[in-house]
Amino acid sequence: MGGKNKGDVIEKGIVIVDRNNSKVAVNYLISDAGGQGDVYHVTFKGHDYAMKWYCKHTDDVIGGAQYTTISRICGEDKRPGGQFIWPLILVTEENPENGKRFGYLMELLPGGVHEMDDFLRMDGDPKAVRFKNYNSMLVAGMNFAAAMQRLHLKGLSYKDLNPKNFAIDPENGDVLVVDNDNVSIDGDLCSVKGTKGYMAPEIPRSNYRQNPGRETDYYSLATVLYRLFFVDHPMEGKAWADYPLCTDQVEDYLYAINPVFHFDPDDDSNRPTEVYAPNAGMRWRAMPQELRNLFVRTFTDGVDQPGARPPENEWIATIAKTRDKLIRLKPDREQFVNFSDPRSIPQRCLGLKIGNNTIAVYPQKAVYAISIDGNVHQYASVSAGIVYDRNSDRLLIRNLTSRIWRCYSPVSGQLTDVGKGQEYPLEPGVMIEFQRDQPKIVGEIFDPASGRQ
Repeated sequence: MGGKNKGDVIEKGIVIVDRNNSKVAVNYLISDAGGQGDVYHVTFKGHDYAMKWYCKHTDDVIGGAQYTTISRICGEDKRPGGQFIWPLILVTEENPENGKRFGYLMELLPGGVHEMDDFLRMDGDPKAVRFKNYNSMLVAGMNFAAAMQRLHLKGLSYKDLNPKNFAIDPENGDVLVVDNDNVSIDGDLCSVKGTKGYMAPEIPRSNYRQNPGRETDYYSLATVLYRLFFVDHPMEGKAWADYPLCTDQVEDYLYAINPVFHFDPDDDSNRPTEVYAPNAGMRWRAMPQELRNLFVRTFTDGVDQPGARPPENEWIATIAKTRDKLIRLKPDREQFVNFSDPRSIPQRCLGLKIGNNTIAVYPQKAVYAISIDGNVHQYASVSAGIVYDRNSDRLLIRNLTSRIWRCYSPVSGQLTDVGKGQEYPLEPGVMIEFQRDQPKIVGEIFDPASGRQ
């Protein structure tokens, strides 16, 4: 094994211990490509971990700012949730003194997950990864927002949110948040300001004197979500062609001082191009309007007004409404239904109106709890499934909850109780009482081809 593959810790024979002087066995170098330190595979007290070892900056030593940050958040009891690959155990050089190196142990990434950057690679790149389907991509977006919500509810802010901070399972949209070592108490002074293109505009506009916090996290989250769904960066378009030499000053200007969103309704100076944003145009047209509207608000009003940036709840609710319009036509083909465009409505597709939400009803479609009662914490919970009955050539709704629904038929005028696992045939005018107690929740089936919702 070459020296580069061993890393400095192994080459120099550095002995690493925890606070109780228990030794860490360093097995091999995983990566030395990080900006702050190297990552090793280690064994500690019979368990395998990844160890991040700070060695890239001279001020990242015991007693320094980074050491203080890690000391405050390190430990299982500080972890916001299971999605976080969190600093668990603080480790240092044996017999440490001020000026000596340190690091921390964290869980190893499981198999099947890939860095978000791999989802942004061009077709043909051997490292490129693609989602199994649109549903997995939308679930990943809700998982991004939910993870940041858990972090913020702990009184913390991320400070440097960007695509490198997420690992994603392309099969189901499960998400892990990595590189959590810049997380700190919201409002605390911090040395990190963010990553160009993802930090909120007010930070470069302040000449990098303003510290990041929750509201800047909102802007970073929106930028990461835009790239998740549309691949390209929201502020990289035809305006960049005027700056062939991309200096730090140019990036600050186009990302922060005078950023123009791809799809700003009042400014077309930075529309996507085949060079700067080859994916955004086509994907933008495919997405439902409510999701597009939220991005427009974020990257127009939200550029100068931090209070206009959507919090995590709003992202989860809006992405869930986007998922409500997604149907599977074949195992390898999906599409979003636009109830205002008859061309997007396939045969047998019905609509389910619940309050201000409209769900496409189609074979194999899942109806989620969030779509019925609006509870953003239940975005992954399925309440109903849509089944196609070939014998009657009708769609049926199957109750997957423990509640007893009450369904009304416009033909017979009768009410029928539908319990867990039971099905009820659907046609325009059918009404479903999903929840009897207050607040009462009732949905109505309609025929989208009629133009009435």
